[in-house]
Amino acid sequence: MLVEQQTPIARFIQEHAERSYYSYEEIALLCGFKTSDMIHAFMRGERKVPLDKVAPLAEALGCDRNQLFVHALKSWFSPELFNQLEECFGTRQESKAERGWIAALREIFGGEVPELTGKMRSRLRILTGISR
Repeated sequence: MLVEQQTPIARFIQEHAERSYYSYEEIALLCGFKTSDMIHAFMRGERKVPLDKVAPLAEALGCDRNQLFVHALKSWFSPELFNQLEECFGTRQESKAERGWIAALREIFGGEVPELTGKMRSRLRILTGISR
């Protein structure tokens, strides 16, 4: 299957499976499957990831569990229902690294992060050495 034809979750799983330290067979075993057929079916978009398999699959792939879970929810539910779920429960789409930045900012500012002003953004760019 061409990458352009894959669903977002299939593409996400394939990209992380290709970078994983584990073989497809090992990923399958870590998720409780007997063979790698199910992993390949996920990557082809032929099967949806069962929600109870998201955490072990994310662990085996070495990817962010929250991002994989959001992809899985979007594959199971219509956009309208997903949006309702997001409004009710709030899905955290931030990566582990992004959550680390948020935690550091909360620590720096004593728990309450102020609004990001243009001046603060400029200073952050200077501190990180990133210019645009």
